[in-house]
Amino acid sequence: MKKAMWILGVAGLVTALIAAAALGGGKAAAPGKITIAYQPGLGYAPLILMKQQRTIERQFPGTQVEWKVLASGTAITSGVISGDIQIGAVGVGPMLVGWARGVNWRVIAPLNEGDLWLMAKDPSIRTISDLRGKRIATPTNTSIQAVALRKMAEVKLGNAKALDSNLIALDHPDGMQALLTGQIDAHFTSPPFQFQEKVRGAHVVARSYNYFGAHTFLVTVMTQKFYDEYPQFSRAFYNSVVAAETQIKKKPDAVAKILQEDAGGLPTNRQFKQWLVNPALNWTTRPRGLMRTAAFMHRTGQISKMPGAWTDLVFPPVVPTKGS
Repeated sequence: MKKAMWILGVAGLVTALIAAAALGGGKAAAPGKITIAYQPGLGYAPLILMKQQRTIERQFPGTQVEWKVLASGTAITSGVISGDIQIGAVGVGPMLVGWARGVNWRVIAPLNEGDLWLMAKDPSIRTISDLRGKRIATPTNTSIQAVALRKMAEVKLGNAKALDSNLIALDHPDGMQALLTGQIDAHFTSPPFQFQEKVRGAHVVARSYNYFGAHTFLVTVMTQKFYDEYPQFSRAFYNSVVAAETQIKKKPDAVAKILQEDAGGLPTNRQFKQWLVNPALNWTTRPRGLMRTAAFMHRTGQISKMPGAWTDLVFPPVVPTKGS
């Protein structure tokens, strides 16, 4: 009788352990399918490298990865909110706007710091004051470019929103074409488009670093729900971004060839290498200037609330980087 009771007790304990594992302790290490979205641009090189090298698939063979290249941060934000996109790459501006509006997301891995250039082709446009009444393209009116333009307007014109009515929303490739053909007067863009525009006769009117200091440009975000469900996968994703950024810094020649292949052969790998090592981009997962950017956006009414600290905006793997 005692032996039977002991067996029943062990069986009950095993059943309880299995149930506990099913409820939480035995969460799947990774999802069966994931969609990662980013926009056109050199700043997304760590993700392109991960895509081409099948980094995630090699770590998690049971995970099917779909990569999407979308025209704007708005589409990516909508996809993350709807659950169609699990990891989205966006600028700091849209990330902060979404966070302040109650989107329950945080940064899982910053991609870089970036000095963003406001470009013009008309030789008479030399200063921010020359942009009054001019057509200025940014990706969206919440993009980090639009945020930086407001900072420039505040400093030079005394009103952060002085140029808001001049803004035209264009993705970077269309914005570059519009600038070079005279359809717009200025284009606030990012690498490599700012490099290409300069080579083709445009000039730099202003640089974001001169107004915000060195700052994070692009970040990858995910929802709290996804992170809580797949913490192991999320940490592995962060580490993969770190590895990709290290590869860019240590082996730019090899990475340039991969980017050329991803781009269909053009630009050349030589051109990609020149862009990768340009000091306008710094490949790092340390977030920089999040609080400076948030403070400016809050003071000028672009976001309705302030984070208590930069760590409120990131997931645990990013915290040891000592960001700001």
